[in-house]
Amino acid sequence: MSVQMARVIFHVDLDAFFVAVERVLDRSLVGKPIAVGGSSNNRGVVMSASYEARRYGVRSAMSAAEARRLCPDIIFVHGHMSEYRKVSARFIDILHDFTPVVEQVSVDEAYLDMAGTERLSGTPEAAARHMKGRIVTELGITASIGIAESKLVAKVASDECKPDGLLRVPAGSSASFLAPMPVRKLPGLGPVAEKALSRLAIRTLGQLAAHPAGPIARLVGPGQADWLKARAAGRDDSPIVPERDAKSISVETTFAEDSNETSFLNATLLQLSERVGERLRKGSTHARSVTVKARFHDFTTVTRQCTLSQPVDGDDAIYHAARTLLDAIRRLRRAKLRLIGVGVGELTDEPGQLPLLESPNVHDSRLSSTVDRIRQRFGRDAIRRAAVLTIKE
Repeated sequence: MSVQMARVIFHVDLDAFFVAVERVLDRSLVGKPIAVGGSSNNRGVVMSASYEARRYGVRSAMSAAEARRLCPDIIFVHGHMSEYRKVSARFIDILHDFTPVVEQVSVDEAYLDMAGTERLSGTPEAAARHMKGRIVTELGITASIGIAESKLVAKVASDECKPDGLLRVPAGSSASFLAPMPVRKLPGLGPVAEKALSRLAIRTLGQLAAHPAGPIARLVGPGQADWLKARAAGRDDSPIVPERDAKSISVETTFAEDSNETSFLNATLLQLSERVGERLRKGSTHARSVTVKARFHDFTTVTRQCTLSQPVDGDDAIYHAARTLLDAIRRLRRAKLRLIGVGVGELTDEPGQLPLLESPNVHDSRLSSTVDRIRQRFGRDAIRRAAVLTIKE
C-alpha cells in the first residue's frame, strides 16, 4: 500500500518590496517613514508603505493626502517599476535553485512545492533559512516565509510572521492554527463578509469552521458557505502551478466600495484584460477562451465564458470578449458588484492561422507587445489608456 507524501508548501513574500528596493537604491531612506507612490503635493495613491509609516496607519491604496495627515514626516518616492521587475526576476531565479515547482503570484511573492527536496536542502526550516539568507545577500531585502500543507495556510503563516520571519505550521495542525484568528485573516474574505458573519456572532475562523452551513448560506449563498467553512478549517488542496504549466490565467479585483457604474466597471475590466494579456505574451502563449467572473454585493457569483474564433494574446481581443460577457451578466441583474475578474483558458503555444491580409488580432498582438516593452523599460505608468486613467486613484 502506497503512503501519500505530506505536502510541504512555502509561501515566500518579500517585505514591503517596493520600499525595500528604493532603500537599496538610496540608503538614506533606511529607517524613515516611506511611501512609494503619491506625491509631496498630496496627490496620487500610496502603492506601498514602509513599516515605519504603517505604524501611523498608512497603508497601500490610501490617498497621499490621508497618508500625510496620519504621518506628517512621511517621504514620498515616485518609484522605479523597471527596477522592481529586475529584482523580481532575480528573486524568482533564487527560488528555482531550491525547487523547479515555483508559482509566482506577483512581483514579490511566490508559492513553492518543497516536498522531496530534503536531501538537497535539508529540513524545511533549514531550506527556508538558507533561502532567506540568499535573498538578503543577493538582493539586499528581507523575506517572510510561511510553511504549511497548503497554499492557503502557508500564506496566512507568512503574513503572521512579517517582517523577516519564518513560521512553520506542522502537518495536521492547520485547523488549530487558524481557529483563534479573526475571520478577516482568511485570504479572500473582506470587510463586507466579516460584517455579515458578525451578525451570526462569527468572529473567529474556528467559529466559522464549526458553524452550521445553513445560516451562512443564507448570507452568502450555498456554494460560498461551503467554500468559506472549508478554508476556515484549513482545507485547501490547490496545486502549485508553474506559469509554463498553467492551463488558464486569471486576475480579479475586489472593490473598496460596491459599484454598478458602467464606466468604472469597463475601465477596471480593461485593466484586468491588460494584465492577463501581458502574462500570456510573457509566456509566449495564446488563449482560445475568455471568462468573466462577477460577484454581486450579496456575494452571489456569476461566471460566463466564450470560445474565440482563433487563439489570441492581444489586450483588445481579450477586453472586447470580456466586455461582451460582463454586459450579458449585468443585463441579468443591475445590482452593484463587489468583485470582477477576467480569465483566459485553453492555452496554446500556437497563434491562430493567419489570413493573407493582416487581421486586427495580429495588429492587436503587435501593439500590445510594443506596450509591454515600453512598460518594461520605463515603468507601468509610462503608457496607459485614457479609460484606465479614470480609475487610477
